[in-house]
Amino acid sequence: METVNPKVPFNPFYRCAGPNCGILKKSTDRWWLMWTSFGDYNRPVLYLCPWDEEIAAREGTLHICGELCAQKLQSQYMGNVRESDLKRSSR
Repeated sequence: METVNPKVPFNPFYRCAGPNCGILKKSTDRWWLMWTSFGDYNRPVLYLCPWDEEIAAREGTLHICGELCAQKLQSQYMGNVRESDLKRSSR
């Protein structure tokens, strides 16, 4: 059972951020969360964690319905990082 932080309003309308997905989260779904950061390591970093209502409410967090959508987003992220590195090195 999911715990809800009383300081964080529950959003019943989370949609999967996976490419061509967009399904709505139901209360019993076991979803995942993804987000990126640059600051901690001075490199782009991708984070993945099990559902947490507080993290889900943070700006920039992607809501993921399952493994397939997580893999697609990870692949996009990796491609974007490499493409950005190539553009920087060709200057």
